[in-house]
Amino acid sequence: MEDSPNKAIPFEKHPLYQEAMEQIKAGDKQAAVATLERLCERYPHEQFLQDLLVRIQLQTQLGGADYIPVEHSQGTPILRTVVMVMLVITTCLVVAVGAIGVANALRGDQEQEALIRQIEDGWTEIELLVKGGDYVGALQKLDEQAGRRPDDPAFQEEIQQWRGEIDGLKWCADTYNEAFAREKRVDVQGALDLYIQITPDCSKYDDAQAAIERLKMLDTAENGWTEARSFFDAGDYRSAITTLNWIRERDSSFNRQQVETMLFEAHRQLGFELLNGARGNVEAVEQASIHFADALQLRPSDQELATEYRLAVGYVAGYKSYQSGDYVAAVVKWEPVHAERSDYQSGALREKLDESYPLAAKQLIAEANGSVMRLTQAIDYLDQALLRDPGNEELQQERSFAVEYLAGLEAYGQADYALAISHWGPIFVVRPDYQNGTLEEKLRESCSLTATPDEQYCTP
Repeated sequence: MEDSPNKAIPFEKHPLYQEAMEQIKAGDKQAAVATLERLCERYPHEQFLQDLLVRIQLQTQLGGADYIPVEHSQGTPILRTVVMVMLVITTCLVVAVGAIGVANALRGDQEQEALIRQIEDGWTEIELLVKGGDYVGALQKLDEQAGRRPDDPAFQEEIQQWRGEIDGLKWCADTYNEAFAREKRVDVQGALDLYIQITPDCSKYDDAQAAIERLKMLDTAENGWTEARSFFDAGDYRSAITTLNWIRERDSSFNRQQVETMLFEAHRQLGFELLNGARGNVEAVEQASIHFADALQLRPSDQELATEYRLAVGYVAGYKSYQSGDYVAAVVKWEPVHAERSDYQSGALREKLDESYPLAAKQLIAEANGSVMRLTQAIDYLDQALLRDPGNEELQQERSFAVEYLAGLEAYGQADYALAISHWGPIFVVRPDYQNGTLEEKLRESCSLTATPDEQYCTP
């Protein structure tokens, strides 16, 4: 082992090191110096050995207490402490980075799941709108759907396919409705030109073909009357109406009373047929209202038809306001219909009204700018909404803010500024921009007018 290369074994395992330690313990420092010199020759780069040799030499020359060296294999205490601290810090950093990575991954997964749910709900809503014949609404929802994955080529291609299908359905419906309108105006040739354009893949293709055959058969008033009675007896009120209008245009004096009686009844029957089968479909209700209006032109005194016409018009008008985002107008138009007939359209009106109450309340609050009338109406709508959803904390907070604001306004009007501050201050802390700055303006004014301003809310 003495003849082994210097790096074959650690110096503290070398026999010369062990011999020097024994000599130091025995007090033979002269011999220890000689042994350490030999060991330093073999390990010239070990600073510890060099330092130890110098210390033993000094003790030999100057005398003093015995020196027992630290076991080198254990390392110095400071070094071990530094290494352990560095290991702990490194471990903590690794754990922290890992935790951040896991958190980011989980958050990314949650966001992706939420996006997938939005997309699935979007497709469902689009399908329902298409099924209900609201093609304009379906196209608007399709635009929203496209914005959820704007950078996904496959998704955008699917959007374009849907758009093409919906545009086709909308064209079919618009073309048929225009043709039917011309037919009602007894523009036979104009109606024929449009009916012919309707293709077999349109849902109204069969109706268009029947209309074409019907219009081609019209030549004289007498033949038309025969056709009209045949259509009416078969329950084809739409064809009967078209034919009867043609007769009136061609010869207004021909069987005038009979023609008008049958025309009234055909409009009435078709209107109720459309209304009873609508089940909330706005287009069907609107068509029914048109037929009720035509029937009322022939018999204005019919109270039953007048009532049905008024309810249908109110329902359609409310739906159009809702679609345009004016929820307050929607509620205003729907509430009288619901008050007169709570189960209108098999409960579809009730459902839309419940959905509109919180939206209308938020619209009023956002547009009030401190208006007592608008905030009072908003509280009423919030009360209606909370009847259906009593646990909704957001609606409860909106109602509380509106009530407190009005209470503060009443106290302000009575020059009780301290009381006004007590009502307005808590709202300002949570929502400083409440009522588009009107709350902040009133609060600051009250703080300046009161003799003992509240330090919590009357800050500079």
